[in-house]
Formats: sequence, C-alpha cells, structure tokens
Amino acid sequence: MTQMINKTINRLLAICFIVALWSAPAIAQDIWNLEKCINHAMQNNLDLQQGRLSIEQANISNKTASHSRYPSLNGSTNLGLNFGRTIDPTNNEFITQSFFSNGFSLSSGVTLYSSGRISNTIKQSEVNQESASYSVKQSERDIALFVANAYLSVLFAEENLKNAVAQQNLNSEQYNQVELLINAGVRPSNELLDLEAQMARGEQSIISQQNAVTIAFLNLKQLLLIEPGYEMILDRPSNVEIISDSDMITFDEIYASALSSQPGIRAAELDVRSAEFGEKIAKASLYPSINASGNIGTQYSNQGRKLDGFNVGTNDSQVLIDGAPSVITSQSVSPILIENPYVNQLDENISYGLGLGVSVPIYNNYRVKAGMEQARLNTMSSTLNVERQKNTLKTNVQQALADAQSASKSYRAAKKSRDAQSAAYTNATKQYDLGAINSFDYVNSRALLDNAEISLIIAKYDYLFKAKVVDFYMGRPISLK
Repeated sequence: MTQMINKTINRLLAICFIVALWSAPAIAQDIWNLEKCINHAMQNNLDLQQGRLSIEQANISNKTASHSRYPSLNGSTNLGLNFGRTIDPTNNEFITQSFFSNGFSLSSGVTLYSSGRISNTIKQSEVNQESASYSVKQSERDIALFVANAYLSVLFAEENLKNAVAQQNLNSEQYNQVELLINAGVRPSNELLDLEAQMARGEQSIISQQNAVTIAFLNLKQLLLIEPGYEMILDRPSNVEIISDSDMITFDEIYASALSSQPGIRAAELDVRSAEFGEKIAKASLYPSINASGNIGTQYSNQGRKLDGFNVGTNDSQVLIDGAPSVITSQSVSPILIENPYVNQLDENISYGLGLGVSVPIYNNYRVKAGMEQARLNTMSSTLNVERQKNTLKTNVQQALADAQSASKSYRAAKKSRDAQSAAYTNATKQYDLGAINSFDYVNSRALLDNAEISLIIAKYDYLFKAKVVDFYMGRPISLK
C-alpha cells in the first residue's frame, strides 16, 4: 500500500511541477496578453488579408471610374513593306513595285454627354470602396471576438487544471493524516479505501484537464496561425469585476451603440446606395450619348519624291498646211523628281481629323430594359439585407444582454455556493477528526466542495466572455483590462 501511495505522490509532484511552470513568471519568454493575440490575428488572418486586397481592388476601380471623364490619348506607328500593285500612301497613286512605308498617328476621344452614366459610375465606385473598407472592419471585430473566446477558453482550462492539482494535493494530505490515525488505532483501516478512490478520481481529473489545456491552446494557435509546437504563456486578469443587474446598461443603449458602431451595418447601408447608383447607370442607357474625337497623322514612303526642276526640250514635226509641207517646232517640259528625305515627308504629309458622334439607343434586344429591372431588384435586395441585418443585430443584442445578466447572477450564486460549501467542508473536517462522521460523509463533503469550485470557475469565465460580447456590441475594444 505504501508503495502505491509513493507512486501516486511522485505523479502528483510531477504534475505540480508542470503547473508551477505555467503559473510562474516567464523567464526569457514572451507573455501573450489578449491584445497581443488580437493584433497577431489581425496581421496574419488570411480572410482579413483577402479583405484588404478587396479594398485595393475597389480603390483601383474607383480610380478607373474617376479617369473615365477625361479624354483618352493613343499613339500608334506602323511599318510596311509592300509588293505588287498597290497604292503609295504618300500620293495615293498606284505603283507596281515594292516599297517601304512608315506612319505615325495620335488619336483622342472624350465623352461629352452620357446622361449621367459616367458621374454615377464614379459615385458608385466611391461607395463600393467605402463599403469594402467597412466590411473588413467588421471582419476584424468578429475575429477579435473569436480570439477572445479562444483566449478565455485557455485560461478556463488552465484554471481547471490548477484547481484539480490543488484538490489532489489536499487529497494526499488527507490520506497521510488518515493513515497516521489508522496506524495509531484511532481509525479502522477500511476508511483508506474511500480516500484511495478519491485520489484515483483526482488523478483522472488532472489528466483530463491537462488534455483540455492542450486542446484549448491548439485551438488558439490555429486561430492565430501559430505552429502547434510554439510555447505560449498567456497573461490572465488579476480579478473579475461583476456588474450587478442594476448597473448594467439597457438594451436601448446597447442597440443604439451597436447600430452606429458595427461596421457591417454601415457596409450594408452603403451597398444600398451603390445599388441606387446602379439604377441610374442602367437608366442612362435609354438616352443618347455624345462623343468627340480627333486625330493627327503622317506618312513616309521610300518611293516618295519631290520636284527638283524641269527638263525643257524642242520637237520638230512636219505637217501639211494648205497642201504645202511645213515644219512646226514644239516645246516639251518634264518634271525632275528626286528622293524626298524621311523628315521632310513626315512634315509634308501631316493630316488632321475632327469628329463628333451621337449614339441614340433605339432597340437593344431587351438588354437595356433587363438591365434596369435587374438594377431595381438589386436595390430592393440590398434594402432588405439592411433590414435583415438590423433585425439580426437586435436579436443578438437582446441575447447578449440576457446572457450577461444571467452570467452575472450565476457567478454570484456560484460564489455563494462555493463559500458555503467551503464552510461546510471545514466543519466536516473537524467532525471527521473527532470521529463524529465516517469517511464516506467526509469524502462526499469534499466532492461537493470540488464541484462548487468547478462551478465557480465555469461561471467566472462564462461571465467574462458574455461581458466581452456586450462590449463588442457597444463598440468597445475587446480587452481583459
């Protein structure tokens, strides 16, 4: 029997050593508080990174829409080698020999009137960018709440383990005391059996709580994208301030604050504005649009020639005049053409063009009407989504307030129960030492105290999280300070 007790004590000492490492101040190790965990999640969460990319995409779309009101400017150049019969671009004459050509052009166009399509597209893109930003902020707040829940779960598991070890320490002390009394002949030897069973249950509880700590840490690390093998030491609040029901804020106060502080509601409202601009854009397709354009260009050809003078000559021809032969002298003039340099041709062949176009929609195979109807339905859907989110928010706030009030009452009740059970156990210990009660009643009293301690721990962390949910809807930072 003594050997079994020694083994149990050795296991207990090992467990106590582990818990002491958790409880002792960290040396050369980072202590993670809730704020640090939340900030780490904000920087590394993949969903948030995707959300920030959507903001950048919305920003690009906004810039694109904003610049659509300005004229476009495009330049082009061409190189050509032509064979056979073709037209020389410099003189528009047919030639039957190969030639090289080169051209340059600049063109510009601008929409003068679009029935508000461009201006509404710009406004819509600005709203979409703002909506994307609020959506990311809502995701950040949601993740902060998730991290707080995982963080408190670790603290809860660690405190349960600490309580289980403390209980087992007490069980060991009781066992040693009863063993001394048995050896002294004061107690019957069978009273050790109940205590041995209690110690076995205590050891089982410690193993179970150790596993709960491991799982809780694993969940937190997964949420923070931290390797499972990384050692974390969490900071824990020094005390828990329980707010009484009379001091707790009202539903109307929480809901009013939630409506103004929850970014998701603002994002949904902005989606309605975006849909309304979409309706105006679709309606603009019914009306004419006016566009202006202009261009300038020039050409070069290696067959291009310029005038360099004239060749003048005389020709004698014999004709009959009144039956008598006569000689008539005529003069011929032919141009002298020489190669026209590259730069000269580009300068001489410049051409300009201006245009004004009006587009009038007459029939578009139902596309315009369908687009308008779709835009109207998008507005209706976005409006309903706002109402749905507000109703969901109202329900969540009501639930959060009721949960916080209930958790506050449960904590106070659990604390009273623990205090009462602690006093009862103290009295039972005195009675057992005097032989007034047997070991079964004594062990049962201890079990009731253990259950009361566990219930208090559960109530404590349940209240902490429920209070953080209320802070969440109030727009307060998620913190344990």
